[in-house]
Amino acid sequence: MKNFYIGLIHSPVLRNGAAITSSITNLDLHDIARVCATYDLGGYFVIHPDEKMRSIATQLASHWTQGEGKTYNPDRFKALQVMKIVPSLDEAKKEIEEKWGIKPVTIGTTARKKEKSITIRELKEEKNRPVLILFGTAGGMEDNFLNSLDFLLEPIDLGTGYNHLSVRSAVSIFIDRLSRTD
Repeated sequence: MKNFYIGLIHSPVLRNGAAITSSITNLDLHDIARVCATYDLGGYFVIHPDEKMRSIATQLASHWTQGEGKTYNPDRFKALQVMKIVPSLDEAKKEIEEKWGIKPVTIGTTARKKEKSITIRELKEEKNRPVLILFGTAGGMEDNFLNSLDFLLEPIDLGTGYNHLSVRSAVSIFIDRLSRTD
C-alpha cells in the first residue's frame, strides 16, 4: 500500500455552507498518522495554507519526534514519521511526483453523493501509480475543490440516513476497506 497517500485538507472546507479554513487539531495529527503507519501507506500530508497553524502543528509533532516525547512514547514517534505538514495540495503532489516520477491520481472523499465517483474496488486496482486520497476537515471539502480532483470515492453510506463521520473515523474505514483482499 506504499503507493497510497493520505492528504488532510483544511482549506477550502465547509462550515454552514460557506468555504472556510479550519484549524489543525492534535487528534487528527496523531490518529491519522497511526492509521497510515499501521497500514504501511506511502505517507500522510497535513495540508494547511496558514504558516502559523503549520508552525503549531510542527511544534506539536516535534514533541513526539524529538527529545523526551520520542522516548516516552516510541509508538507515537514511529507513527508521526509518516507525516509531513505542507502549505498546499500542489506541494504534496510535487513531493509524491518527485518520489515516483509521475503525478499522483487525486481522489477526494465526501459524505455527499457526487459525479465522478469510483468504488473502493476500482481504487484497489491502482497498484502502479501513486494515489493521494484527500479528506476534508470541518464540513468537508468545498465543491469547486472536489470538482478539481481526478475522482471521488463513493461515500460511506450504510443506508441509515446518517453518514457524517469524524475525519479520523472516515480515514480508518476507507483505508481498512482498501486493504481488504475480499
